[in-house]
This record gives sequence, structure tokens and C-alpha cells, in this order.
Amino acid sequence: MSRVPVIILSGFLGSGKTTVLLNLLEESERKEITSGILMNEFGKMDVDSHIINGRSSVPIQSLSDGCVCCSKKSELINSFEQLLRTNPQVIFVELTGIANPEEVMDEMLKKELISRVFVKSVVTLVDAETISGITSFDMRTTYARQLSSADCIIVNKMDNVEDRLRSKMEKVIKELNESAEITFTTLGKVCLDKLLNVKRACKKSDRKDSFKTSKNHELAGDQPSYDYLSTIAIPVPIKVTKRMIEEYFSCLQPNLIRAKGFVQLEDDNKIYLVQLTRNRVSWEVFLEFESNPFITLIGIDINANQAFEEFSNIVKKPIDELLMIYI
Repeated sequence: MSRVPVIILSGFLGSGKTTVLLNLLEESERKEITSGILMNEFGKMDVDSHIINGRSSVPIQSLSDGCVCCSKKSELINSFEQLLRTNPQVIFVELTGIANPEEVMDEMLKKELISRVFVKSVVTLVDAETISGITSFDMRTTYARQLSSADCIIVNKMDNVEDRLRSKMEKVIKELNESAEITFTTLGKVCLDKLLNVKRACKKSDRKDSFKTSKNHELAGDQPSYDYLSTIAIPVPIKVTKRMIEEYFSCLQPNLIRAKGFVQLEDDNKIYLVQLTRNRVSWEVFLEFESNPFITLIGIDINANQAFEEFSNIVKKPIDELLMIYI
């Protein structure tokens, strides 16, 4: 029995992994390539799986409320086994934004999987605005781990930066990873054939040691490690306005790193997918969502009580009443 190729999608929070995955699924369907998805969501409420299920019928295994390279590692083998029962020709693994791809690759070398799957390519996405503002990396940061282990690096959302910054971004990336192919794109557009035919590079075996953080996580330079982000799920059982949600996100700054979820707007009674990446808020009608509206917050030292209180103040509803409606 031939082994199934696995494409690992890595990248920091908000880099556009799910958009890339949707594009790859569309191309797979056009080419009649059967696929499976293993989705890892850091938050308790799985936003990305809802997005995928709303746009595709591809078999999906979800690992939420934790990172597959640590707390969810024990569930990885079973998830692969469930997907393999559907006889996919390729498996896409979308990691949470803080995951280290090398940890997942190590799990795939275990006896339960090594004869059944193999890593075809590790693809790391970066946000063009983020990478263009970085001059150097501390080798222990999340960004550095994800970039250095990649076979292909996609600089996404190029429409948000000036094209003259392309050479600067390429130089910064190559300081970490000289061998990876670099693709500049917008809207997560990348060719599946490229990822299936990318040449895997041999990585230095001693690189892992340089990624280990100290116990107190005091890192050199100005790039923090995001290994210990927290996540909070906020129920949104009432109709809201865009202004309310955007004001809410603003109240949680600068600790709020990423936010995403589904809400119903007063204006047209429709369900919207709302996402915060950096300081940008995007809205998209998402009629396929049929569950209870919620927003997942991901950040550093976000206090749950404060997060609920801020939301309660903005929508002018007591917390207890909001929770009772949700139940």
C-alpha cells in the first residue's frame, strides 16, 4: 500500500492558512484528487472547521482547544487513522498559529503512521505586513521556528504592502531559511502542483536546540515568543452591530492578538464571519453557519472576567443574561 502525501500548512495567527486551504481544496476537486483535512484550532470553539465545512464536503478531523504539538499530540495518530479510512490521495494539515511544524513531523515518524503517510511539503505562511516590519529574528521565537522548518514560504496579503518591500522581506526570510522556495501572493492563491512537487530540503539537525526557550521566556530582541497564548470563547447570543464588535476588539488591545467568530448583525439579520488580524477587521456573510454565534479571542494575558465585562458593557446586557440566552 502506497503512503499518502501530507501537506502541512503552518503560519502565525491570521496569516491566511484557512484561505490557502480553501483554494487548495477547490483545485483538488477540479483535478478529481480526493483529500482529507486535519484541522488544529487553538481555541475551544472551532471557527476554521465551520468555515471549511461551510464551503467543502471533504472529510475533516478537528483537534480544538490546544496545540497539536503539545496538549493535543496524543490525539494526532487517531485523527490520521480516521482520515486514512476515507482513502484520501492527499491530506492537508492546518496547524494552529503557534504550532511548531517539526513536532508534528516527529509524530508522523512513529510506527503507527510511518508506513502510511509521509510529509510531502511543509508550507509556512507569513503576513506581508508583519514580515515587512521585522528586521531580524530571535531564533527562539514562534515565527523563526515556523519559517526555518518550511520547504515553501508563502508571503500572503501582498496587497497590504508596497511592492518595493519585497526584496527586504526576502532577505529577512533567507536569513532563517536559505533553501525554501518563496512565493508572494494575495488572497492565499497558491498552486497545488507546486506544493506536491516541491523539493524537500534537509534541515540542520542541531537547529532544534536553538529554538528552546528559557523557563521565564525572556527572549532577546523585540520579537516575543507566543508559546503561551491564552484563548477565550465569548458567546454572542444577541444581534449586534459592526461598531459594537469593532469597539469591543479595540477595548482589548494591545493584548488581543487575533479574534474570529460568527455573529448576527442587526442591519440585515444575517450571520457574518468576523475576523481581526493585526488591526484589521474583516466581515463576510456566512449563511452556512447554523450553530450558536460566538467569538474566539486569542491573546496575551487576556482576563476572562474583564473580557466578558467589556462585552457586557458594550452590548448593554448583563453577563448573566447573555449566558442564560446562550444556554
